This record gives sequence, structure tokens and C-alpha cells, in this order.
Amino acid sequence: MIEPPAFTVRRATPADIPALVELRIAFDHELAGPLPAELVDEHRASIESYLRSHVPDGRYRMWVADASGEVVGMAGLVVIDRPPHPRSRRAPEAMVFNVMTAPAWRRRGVGRAVMEAVIAEGRALGCRRLVLRASDDGSHLYAALGFRDPGNWRQLDLD
Repeated sequence: MIEPPAFTVRRATPADIPALVELRIAFDHELAGPLPAELVDEHRASIESYLRSHVPDGRYRMWVADASGEVVGMAGLVVIDRPPHPRSRRAPEAMVFNVMTAPAWRRRGVGRAVMEAVIAEGRALGCRRLVLRASDDGSHLYAALGFRDPGNWRQLDLD
């Protein structure tokens, strides 16, 4: 008999925002290292402000893995309403952000579960494509879920 996972995946609510802020701070720390001490409070406040203004109204759709009331993973989706394209007939696209699993919960299906929720939402919204930037640690998961690297993602940083 297969045991059910020790967590459930659900849409994030405003009550989750403090936990989401802390996971995002941990995410940033893992990817870029610690922030200088004088910037930590401002960064935390900026993340919280964004989440408080974008999660409740759905502009930033987030899912959490909930283990008995503790948020142990997250993933977010921002829908982009692009102009029509010959292959898309104006289908939206979406970007996936902040896929993070608390270290103690890694390799237990949390990342896959929140990503499956994000993918299902993208399909339900009629998105023609989901786009993300993968860390080295996450690349194997995204490949297993069918994401491919077309080799043409470029960016221009304006700040």
C-alpha cells in the first residue's frame, strides 16, 4: 500500500503570506547568498507588499504545500496576455516563479506537487506556454515534467 503524502497542495491565501515571505527569503539566500544586513528588512517588506497586493486579487497565483498547517513548499504563476501570434490566436502565456521547497521537505514530492498544480492552472486558463528559469537543482524536475530548454531565452536587465 502506498502511503499518501504528508502534505496537501492548495491555493495560497493571504494568511499564508508570512510563511511565503520567509520561504522567498530562503529562496533568495540559496540562489544569491545572504543580503547585506542593511537590506534585509527592506527586501522582506518589499516581498510582503508585493504578495499582499498580488495574491488576493489573483495577479500572482500561488500554490503551497501544506503539512499540518506549515507551508513547506510554494510555486507561483503570473499570466501574461500577449498580443496574437500566428500559432497562438492570442492564447495567454504564463511565467512560473518562486518554486521552493523547505530543505527538510526536499525529495519528498513537494516540488513536483506544486508544479503539477501550476501546470494544471496554466492548462485551465488556456495558456499556450509556461516559462521558467531553472536552477541547477530544479532542472531535473522541470525536465521530468516536460519543460525543455529551447536555448533562446535572453534577457536585458534594465536596472
